[in-house]
Amino acid sequence: MRCWRFCARSSMAWAMTRSLSLKNILRFPPIWLAVAIAFCSPARAQVGSTALSPLQRVAPPFTANKLAILARLRDKDFRGLDAEFESYQRACEKNPAAELNEKLAFDSFATDDAAVGDLIADWIKAKPNSFAAHLARGSYFSWRGWRLRSNFADSGTTSAPAGTTRDYFARSAAELRTALRIRPRLSIAYALLLGEARGEEDRPLRQKIGTAALRELPASFVIREEAMECLYPRWEGSHQQMLDFAQQSQAHAKENPCLHWLLGFVDRDDGETLAIDGALDKSIAALTRAIHEGGDYSGFYFSRGESYLHRELYEQALEDFNRADELSPQDPELIIRRAATLARLERPKDALVDLKFVAIFEAPDDFSTQLHDWAVAAMKEQHESEDHGHDP
Repeated sequence: MRCWRFCARSSMAWAMTRSLSLKNILRFPPIWLAVAIAFCSPARAQVGSTALSPLQRVAPPFTANKLAILARLRDKDFRGLDAEFESYQRACEKNPAAELNEKLAFDSFATDDAAVGDLIADWIKAKPNSFAAHLARGSYFSWRGWRLRSNFADSGTTSAPAGTTRDYFARSAAELRTALRIRPRLSIAYALLLGEARGEEDRPLRQKIGTAALRELPASFVIREEAMECLYPRWEGSHQQMLDFAQQSQAHAKENPCLHWLLGFVDRDDGETLAIDGALDKSIAALTRAIHEGGDYSGFYFSRGESYLHRELYEQALEDFNRADELSPQDPELIIRRAATLARLERPKDALVDLKFVAIFEAPDDFSTQLHDWAVAAMKEQHESEDHGHDP
């Protein structure tokens, strides 16, 4: 889920993409483009292109749509929202793999738009016993906390001011615990709480929440995914702990086949670490192993797509980002990267479509603004060129 995974991946590799102005890069003559890339990218080597194998789906189809959910929220159709989220939760209680659809639905509220927070408050006021309303608000506050933490990390500041990220997490936790009192089997709420405890580096709380969550919902992938994040070396865990946890989780794989994905998480961590170190070919190889070991998990393709992007293998990057979008749709963190890839492929119209979606959830930054300005200018040039071509 976007809310708690926002800072799980290092932003260092992504910063490489933002280190050059796209508006300028895409206008450089080839020789100057090569020089510019050389100063901000690792040395290139040859990596072969391999077509993606047919997608192996293990979860039910997605039916949630973030834009439709936000439209319903803005219309203050709280009864309709309650009915929709009730249907998602009932599906999860019958089939644990259906939680990915509910996860997508609650990610609707992971947004920078303060109006969404106000509307959720109205929802709670109208429906104080709605588990969905409280979980929606918990998701919203969790996102705001992670977002603030990431912004400070990107700015080079050592830590956020006291009482900011922590306050958002505290407000989120209060709402999530209320939701759990109303409806105890909410895997999304447990995973958010676990992620926030990780973000606060509170190991005892992490262990307490993780134990309670897995006792209540042992076959939940979203809980085990977050528990696995807590075992990453970057969070004071180890690869051996990750391997042990992945193997132990297979005891519940018959009930939820998504748990097989956990078997690729060590290779994924290797791949992400190698990318940060600039070893992009080795990163791609490790992430390919993750797919072979764990299967078609969106995060594997997301991370490999980033490595392909920085490796300047844009067609392969686009393939991976599209595959990740199939497996976990409507993720702004993925879609902004796909927009950057489309820009490098000189497809401004498609990039603008992706940027329009991202803008619904995230406030513009320098990079997205540059990307948008380039795409608008490129579209204008294309239209002018077409008009000149039609002149008699």
